[in-house]
Amino acid sequence: MLVALFTIICAAGVAWANGANDVSKGVATLVGSRLATYRQGLSWGTGWTVAGSVAALVFTTALLRTFSTGLVTGDVAESSLFPLCVATGAFTWVLFASRTGLPVSTTHALAGAIVGTGVAAAGLSGVRWVLVLNSVALPLAVSPVLAAGLTCLAHGAVRRHLSTAAHYCVCVVQRPLTALGNGLLPDHASGGASTSLAASLPLVVMDQEPACAQEREVSGVSVTDAAHWMSSAALSFARGLNDTPKIVALAMVAAMGAGLGAAPLYVACAVAMSAGSLVAGRRVTHTLAEGVTEVTPLEGLAASGVAAALVLAASFVALPVSTTHVATGAIVGAGMGSGAQGVRWQTVSGFVAAWVITLPVSAAVSAAAWWLGTRI
Repeated sequence: MLVALFTIICAAGVAWANGANDVSKGVATLVGSRLATYRQGLSWGTGWTVAGSVAALVFTTALLRTFSTGLVTGDVAESSLFPLCVATGAFTWVLFASRTGLPVSTTHALAGAIVGTGVAAAGLSGVRWVLVLNSVALPLAVSPVLAAGLTCLAHGAVRRHLSTAAHYCVCVVQRPLTALGNGLLPDHASGGASTSLAASLPLVVMDQEPACAQEREVSGVSVTDAAHWMSSAALSFARGLNDTPKIVALAMVAAMGAGLGAAPLYVACAVAMSAGSLVAGRRVTHTLAEGVTEVTPLEGLAASGVAAALVLAASFVALPVSTTHVATGAIVGAGMGSGAQGVRWQTVSGFVAAWVITLPVSAAVSAAAWWLGTRI
């Protein structure tokens, strides 16, 4: 029972560290393009991540199986120490990276910790290497390159259309009501043949910005900015959808032994991720928002839209892609869309180095945890 309790606590720690590191991936382009402050961006991303975490209970059970027992052989998976050691390895590395501002992949860390625990427990035969390669390694390796290429192409292909759309505004305006017969209509629909009343009706209109500015405007936002906010929401939702079952998988076996079902685990994971996002999410967000390239609103929209589409698609076909790799690749692609010289390649190379060492570091920590656990 003590091992089960520690496992659940460590899984909650992984969720917290995931929130601190990964909330940035959904909102970095919003903050970087100055459409949102850090507080607004983190709150927006956290809310939509929670929605994705809850939806994951229904839509992503295949990922739950992959990251619970699918990557190791039966003897290893049946050990009560296995999820505890995996959680320890992933939590240690992701927490360190979050504290230092490095955008790393929780998925990558979990995969490394699973491999490290499997090898420590049963040697090379303890890991299903073909499944690790096909279901984890290839999606993680291909996704950032694909995201960068698609973002660069998408921005180049629709640049003119986005520039045109940026001149349009979605506004809420107040229109006075007038009486016409026995009914009430906005005065522009009455032809001026009725008596005005001291009342108004809020209407949502879309028009070019100068026309919107002449109206008695309550609030408004450009069409492209509104689309950017929505694509950020979609990416944050997709992150919750893709990451939550991987973390819940760590605690599932221990929780079942304690009589807990899946639903409380998903809720607890969402709460822990939210806490990590709001309390400690700013540092990595700053790195991605301002350290990679100067992001314009239109480039940010392209990056956010491509990243959201890729992570959502991967979630529904149960591919455990890294939101970190996809979002970072998309931001790099956005910078390349305006010229490769606009990308701070030294910063990007630091990210890649962190991604490369994620697997061996988390594997080493989890293997050490297994060695220690079997000797206590």
